[in-house]
Amino acid sequence: QSREKADLLMAYLQDWQPGMKSITLPDFETNQPVKIPLNPEKNAVQNAQALYKRHQKLKRTRDAVEPLLKEVQDEIQYLEQVEASLTQLNTYNTLDDLQTLQEIREELIGQGYLEASAQRSRNLSDVSQPYRYQTPSGFELLIGRNNRQNDQLTFRTAGDYDLWFHTQEIAGSHVLLRLEPGTVADPADLQFAADLAAYNSRGCQSEQVPVVYTKPKYVYKPKGAKPGMAIYKHEQILWGRPDQGRHHVMESASTQKM
Repeated sequence: QSREKADLLMAYLQDWQPGMKSITLPDFETNQPVKIPLNPEKNAVQNAQALYKRHQKLKRTRDAVEPLLKEVQDEIQYLEQVEASLTQLNTYNTLDDLQTLQEIREELIGQGYLEASAQRSRNLSDVSQPYRYQTPSGFELLIGRNNRQNDQLTFRTAGDYDLWFHTQEIAGSHVLLRLEPGTVADPADLQFAADLAAYNSRGCQSEQVPVVYTKPKYVYKPKGAKPGMAIYKHEQILWGRPDQGRHHVMESASTQKM
């Protein structure tokens, strides 16, 4: 805005009068009046130069602040992702649940959010495992339970024919629909995956949640990104239903008990 005012002042030098404390000039594009404060001890050119200097100072400040702002936003996004993983573990009954929590703790220590305990951690098992479900057509669906699993599923397990799901701009699990060559997921399979992605996210209390899906080859980890962070392209969008995802979880647990 300072630059635009300086440009206006330079364009209308003939309208400036000595001793002016302000001047009102028509905007270049809208022709609306723009009031420009002036230093009465300076001439029009000197006032314009002061406005240009102010513009440069503000630009330098913005250039310095924007990377810091992005760093803070990335950190918030990461912590929301961790929170989403912990929300899934409000109740835990198995050694795998405890191992999942242990991995989250170790990750937070590695990222500098927690201090390492002098007491040696228990070795519950080698690594925790993702949730496993079966879609209506019988395809395997894998859901990451923490950031270690999310990175594992997305960047190591995923194959060329699989589909990757994640809630859009909402922290949540990475979800992988495993597909063999020559097989095609039905709309019911895609909706099943979207519902479970929505349920395993920070949007789990919502009625509907936007869920993106794409090929794993279009999912990338930015350089220097924290665990579980990813960017994607060529995505399509479905509306996931957390309540329906909760129903799938309960139905799967009931089937496993039989």
